[in-house]
Amino acid sequence: MKSFLAFIFFIFSLSIFAETGIYLSSGKRYETLDVSAAMAEIFSKGEVGHINVFVHGRGKHPEKGFGVMNEVEKTYGVKSIMFHWPSWKSAMERPVGNAVGAAEDLSRFLSALNSYVRMYPNRMLGVKLSLLVHSMGNIVFKEMLENYYHSGEFNRNLFSSLVLNAADVPAKEHKQWVDRIDFSTQNFVTYNDNDIVLFGSEQLDRFNDEYEEYEGTRLGKDLEKVTKGKVRYLSQNAKYLNLSKMTFTGHRHFLVDDKKKNIELKNLFSQIIKGRAPYLNSRDGVYDVKHNTYYFKN
Repeated sequence: MKSFLAFIFFIFSLSIFAETGIYLSSGKRYETLDVSAAMAEIFSKGEVGHINVFVHGRGKHPEKGFGVMNEVEKTYGVKSIMFHWPSWKSAMERPVGNAVGAAEDLSRFLSALNSYVRMYPNRMLGVKLSLLVHSMGNIVFKEMLENYYHSGEFNRNLFSSLVLNAADVPAKEHKQWVDRIDFSTQNFVTYNDNDIVLFGSEQLDRFNDEYEEYEGTRLGKDLEKVTKGKVRYLSQNAKYLNLSKMTFTGHRHFLVDDKKKNIELKNLFSQIIKGRAPYLNSRDGVYDVKHNTYYFKN
């Protein structure tokens, strides 16, 4: 009997995790549109100053994301909401189709969040929202911008900051969709030429025949191989952060070991995730600037 119940729970879990939804770090799941209930839980825990919205990448989520959310909350002193999409198929597959299919639900979630902010201005007074889109989550975000979002639909300052972190999307022609972001005060694109995870993702391209438009050099890795240093290929709607000499082979740039060598990187993301403007000078580890691209090193 116990084995049967365990099996039923397992099947039920798979069906839930195969759907989109929003999660808090407590593990509580809410329907995509149920922003009010999720925010009620967040505000029930005491004073709230910063809320980070996290769109996760490939992997066995939502479980994998809970660890990330808890670490972000602990490291940066913020609350977090995760938009979940079915992000796992197998070790040899990129769930591109799932990411594309989740774009409409991401649009619905952000629309509900925008409505909540408009409906409760006093409650949200002094609360800064940031959006962190990680790895393959950028496919969901890109598809949302291109197919479901209409210019001016959200508050222009809905997010105090927005980060496209280690984006597992093609660098080619990214300017077109990044230019469409009009609901954040400041936008950032992080990349690392030595990103080992994105290197592996590029290798998986050869095993997949579908969604060829999502193959090729990634936005989060070797960006300058595509842009060739020419500003016309970059979006003027974002600042580009080259972290190659700071995170080495890293991928999850916003979470690093608590070591002295990572102080500048943690300070950088502390400012961004809290919706503040980073210094983007030697204090943050910047050693060179070309147009709107900033180069970092320890």
